Amino acid sequence: MHTGIGEICRNCGAALVGHYCHECGQSSHIHRTLGAWWHDFSHGVLHIEGQVWRTIAFLITRPGELTRRYIAGERRRFLSPLALYLFTVFLLYVTYSILGGFGAMKAPDAREAATEIHAQAQETKGEIAALDRQRATIVANKGDVAAVDAERARLAERYRQLELTSTALGGGAAETGAKAHGEHDNPVITGWASLDAKLTHAIRDPEFLLFKMEANGYKFSWALILLSMPFMGLFFIWKRGVAMFDHAVFVTYSLSFVSLLTVLLILWVKLLHFPGEALLMLAFPVHLFCQTRGAYGLGWLSGLLMTVVLCVMAATVLSLWIIGLLALGLAH
Repeated sequence: MHTGIGEICRNCGAALVGHYCHECGQSSHIHRTLGAWWHDFSHGVLHIEGQVWRTIAFLITRPGELTRRYIAGERRRFLSPLALYLFTVFLLYVTYSILGGFGAMKAPDAREAATEIHAQAQETKGEIAALDRQRATIVANKGDVAAVDAERARLAERYRQLELTSTALGGGAAETGAKAHGEHDNPVITGWASLDAKLTHAIRDPEFLLFKMEANGYKFSWALILLSMPFMGLFFIWKRGVAMFDHAVFVTYSLSFVSLLTVLLILWVKLLHFPGEALLMLAFPVHLFCQTRGAYGLGWLSGLLMTVVLCVMAATVLSLWIIGLLALGLAH
């Protein structure tokens, strides 16, 4: 369906003076065919006209230039950092859902683990009894028992930790005694009853906790950007003319590359069964070095130094993010 010149735009109501509305940009050609629907899908989602492929190509080969040019104002030529990040995270989610992670992560049976740990605790208890007999002999001979007492204290703490872990897993003598007296079967870990109950449940069913962390990881992946921003502002406070927007573009493009790299690693390990995935992981610091130098106009030495700093930052941010996912998994 064509809308002629002189008619109104069916989207905003403005008078048309060409093939595209000068107010909202909508085409005067209105279609209602299945082929046109597929064209809209490929154009709007995949950007087959080249924007997404151009952006990914620059992201892989010239990340610093991509970041700098987008910040400088080339917004139509490249896909926005956030749009690219959402696309790569979705691609990662689909790949992970179909193929899984890098290895089969399966928690051992809680009861079996509890029995094994309890056996270690009983063995430690026997060592403590032997030390007690040795101490009695030393005392009878009026010798120094300081070394024996120190070793006994270490073994006693080990015994306590083993029994606590065994009880949390649902086994052990401590739990048996507690149930015999009608006590609650949750061990005292922190002293906060509700938190102890959640921790005990997580220990006894780690696979369910992992499932909740995976689900929350996809939903809250954007938090990685927010966690990185304060660090970037702090580390580049010396760089004049750099705004927080620039850091946001840098971080989002960098995380997009990490998502694509993770997809490649999963395909490499799970689908292609190739060795050497550890070497592929070296692509991250190399890419970060190239992006940092190009985006912030640094030299080789300063770029290398900031790359080391940003790698430490990335590890810190990832740790904070995982701790947050763990807290969410325990809370719900």
